[in-house]
Amino acid sequence: MKNTTKDIKKDKFNTVNSLELDLSLIDEDPDQPRTEFDPITLQELADTIRLRGVKTPISVHPNPESEGRFIINHGARRFRASLLAKKKTIPAFIDTDYSKVDQMIENLQRDALTPREIADFIGYQYSKGFKNTEVAKMIGKSPAYVSQHHTLLNLPSTIATIFNAGKVRDVVIINDLVRAFKESPEIVIDWVTDTKQEITRSSVNLLRQFIKTEERQTTESKSDFLGTRTAKSSKKTSQYQYSNVELLSLLSQFHKNIDLRNDSSVKALDNLTQQERNNLSILLDKLVNFAKY
Repeated sequence: MKNTTKDIKKDKFNTVNSLELDLSLIDEDPDQPRTEFDPITLQELADTIRLRGVKTPISVHPNPESEGRFIINHGARRFRASLLAKKKTIPAFIDTDYSKVDQMIENLQRDALTPREIADFIGYQYSKGFKNTEVAKMIGKSPAYVSQHHTLLNLPSTIATIFNAGKVRDVVIINDLVRAFKESPEIVIDWVTDTKQEITRSSVNLLRQFIKTEERQTTESKSDFLGTRTAKSSKKTSQYQYSNVELLSLLSQFHKNIDLRNDSSVKALDNLTQQERNNLSILLDKLVNFAKY
């Protein structure tokens, strides 16, 4: 039987205890402050609701234009996720003393769990014997998400310092920095402790590319010195897209055509993406330094 406002007994605060409302009787508030809902996190919430249900009731008030129907005060994400999870009802409580100001406060003051809090929870579940995939299913996230957060519990001290200080909160960046640290700790320590260094996904990606380049050059230099370069590595060198002669020809053309007084040259550089500009800067810097000797 469907709930109606006549079936509900209000208390002196114009509220009632939680009850199950038919989802078909609930409407979203078209004027609510929150208008954007991330489809990925919404689906994740739907997965947890399908598994464990809605644990926190939504708040609603009677629809003044349609008797027996209700409008959401707050809880639109839980409502939408319940629909995705194919639920028929949702726990709710009725609050007739709920204003637009309350809606805004609810959205502004709602604090999400910090990455460290999530990591601590995951670590606790691991300690209880749960595996990565089990924890992922438990919280409605991917196994990769769980692994990335679990990394936060055992960070190298240099990376832990910038994370704990709030300089970097992006878990993906932290994981990439940890991978880079395992490849070349000295370079990462110098890079991270540079106060002028902006730490973004793009800059960390460039750092990892730089480390791989340095490792390759070091390996090739050692092979040359020891005279132990294998036929395989020689074959790899011959497979470069451009030979040294071709590269020098391109550089000559570049030097000839690029003129700072020429507007077309400036526009050509302006058309480069930020990553292309960074890569070009690194390469030119290396070439200039090598050319000195």
